[in-house]
Amino acid sequence: MPESNAAAKRRMQKANRAAGIGDEQGRLVRVKEPPKLSKCTVCQLEMKITKTNTELITHASNKHGSTLEECFPGAGAIAADLAAAVAPKGGSANGSGSGATKKQQKAKTQANMDDLLSAGLSVGKKKGKK
Repeated sequence: MPESNAAAKRRMQKANRAAGIGDEQGRLVRVKEPPKLSKCTVCQLEMKITKTNTELITHASNKHGSTLEECFPGAGAIAADLAAAVAPKGGSANGSGSGATKKQQKAKTQANMDDLLSAGLSVGKKKGKK
């Protein structure tokens, strides 16, 4: 009889306890890295740096009428590092593997349909006789 998920989990925790890793029950605890924060040089408001920095950019332009680098120096470089770390590796995110965007795929499909129609083949449902 195959092992259940609970039994597999207990077996892994027992191996972890024997190896001396994890907590006292053998559970592996993942420690998250704290978010990168930056203070506005004008109003000293502390905000989180993200990949796109939309909140920082809107704060700088709306509250102070200045650029991102004037209010939050170095935030652009940190955001570029975050974006590079999250970038998909080895293809597109939708799993198709072609690397084309949805718009490009739709245009290609439409072009293929036009070729079929010009060749005289129908694309839609065939209407049956009544």
